[in-house]
Amino acid sequence: MTYREFKDLAVERLAALYPAEEARAIAVRLLTARLNVPAYKIAAEPATPIPADALGAATPDAGLLADLARLAEGCPLQYVLGFTEFCGLRIRVAPGCLIPRPETEELVSLIVDRFGAPASVCGSAADDTLRNPANILDLCTGSGCIAYALADAFPDAQVFACDLSEAALTIACKQRVKLPGARPVFFQADVLGTPPAGLPKFDLIVSNPPYVRESERAAMRRNVLDYEPAEALFVPDDDPLRFYAAIRRWADALLAPGGELWFEINEALGPQTAALFNGSVELLQDLSGRDRFLRIIL
Repeated sequence: MTYREFKDLAVERLAALYPAEEARAIAVRLLTARLNVPAYKIAAEPATPIPADALGAATPDAGLLADLARLAEGCPLQYVLGFTEFCGLRIRVAPGCLIPRPETEELVSLIVDRFGAPASVCGSAADDTLRNPANILDLCTGSGCIAYALADAFPDAQVFACDLSEAALTIACKQRVKLPGARPVFFQADVLGTPPAGLPKFDLIVSNPPYVRESERAAMRRNVLDYEPAEALFVPDDDPLRFYAAIRRWADALLAPGGELWFEINEALGPQTAALFNGSVELLQDLSGRDRFLRIIL
């Protein structure tokens, strides 16, 4: 089977889940990851044969054909590969933790730009107007993607991160990310409860908490609903801002004077979320022009 034939097969097998162009893009990502070849080579040399052992013709439970079968069942590509790219870092993902989204990379990039970390991080433009944060807290950390990206951006900072899910924390703690400074400190905590004793004051508190309303499930793809942890995504329609109200209580206890809060939010609830907070509150849009982030200085 050639590169072209594998891409055509992916379009056929994934037709019920993805448009043809997206299926081809998924096939290219599989080929680049599994064969360690650049995407341009796949495009430039479509008649190149794929080695039989890489296809998994003799081993039905392994290889590219097995990957394609999992994708056809609805398994997200990131879970099939076991990793995703986030702010230039390879982040391990598996069922039990949320797959990081591009909007969350935007959140990190905005923070990095705000504090003037090096321009190489998440495409930051960087300025030097503010002192870099010394202590950072990431609430509802999931895979730890935000915590690791901020530890990479601010090597002199100590990053703390928490989650309620033991499965997510296991994944976060075992990330094989090389950092220029200290690794994040992970701990288990329920953000809807009270902060544990012994934490320092934080210059920066960040969170991408659950914010998708239950009524919004119908608009989501099967590969999200059937595989990613519901507790990391959904909130009740009658209390959609419960995590933001809880994080406000954490901030009251833990944010240092002049410290900042940064959140990812539900695009439909921007003004309502902003109204929960006092101080300087800024509602920011993502690259698609949707209300997606909040920055608060208490």
